[in-house]
Amino acid sequence: MGNHLVTKQSGEDGLPVNSVYLVEKLKIDKEMYLSLTLDRAGGCPVFIYSPAGGTSIEDVAHETPELIFKLNVNPFTGPEVEDLMAAADHLGIPEQRSKLVWLMKSLYDCFMKVDADMVEINPLITTKDGDVLAADSKITIDDNAGFRQKELRDMEDLTQSNAKENHAKSFDLNYIHIGGNIGCLVNGAGLAMSTMDIISLYGGTPANFLDVGGSADGDQMTEAIKLLNNDEEVEAIFVNIFGGILKCDVLT
Repeated sequence: MGNHLVTKQSGEDGLPVNSVYLVEKLKIDKEMYLSLTLDRAGGCPVFIYSPAGGTSIEDVAHETPELIFKLNVNPFTGPEVEDLMAAADHLGIPEQRSKLVWLMKSLYDCFMKVDADMVEINPLITTKDGDVLAADSKITIDDNAGFRQKELRDMEDLTQSNAKENHAKSFDLNYIHIGGNIGCLVNGAGLAMSTMDIISLYGGTPANFLDVGGSADGDQMTEAIKLLNNDEEVEAIFVNIFGGILKCDVLT
């Protein structure tokens, strides 16, 4: 409690530990991996699953990629039962086929209902009693769907987010803290990324990604400048605004 937990997902600084979650001890017989995310190239949801669960899926993909299975789902019809039954065989649990099909269908329904962009179960387990359970899981919601998912949005633990990013979000500013010494104030995500690349190319270190968009008003621009100006790490501010999508008189 009060310390920072460092994982592969948290970055070098880690995240603060504000609470400890106590759970029932399960009689685990087999550990597997199951997730549902978006296949942006295919334009559809995709199940990713593996009989090698309980460990980092990144390590499994690197060391034993043949143990990673994918199942694209038609978003208009949903998952086919025959495909979900085949997943049980790939996971090595054909005797729990019906339970796995029910779980994967429920997972898909949840994914679609809450506008998720990822639901991950690791490990997915079978117990010594022959049940199939999600022993641990996490879910991320599409930020663009926040207006539809107000109840979930209000549950967010903001202590796990960067304070500057939380402040920027309250003014509808797209801001990501990076930690360099050159603050960037840009409009348009592509231009913002290019600006960061140019700074890095010439030996600088961008302090942030900040896209004020094309419809920013005076208050938003004021907060954007204050956000950079009050950052103790920022030694200079690089303003790169494309006047075609933002009125320059609003900027000045």
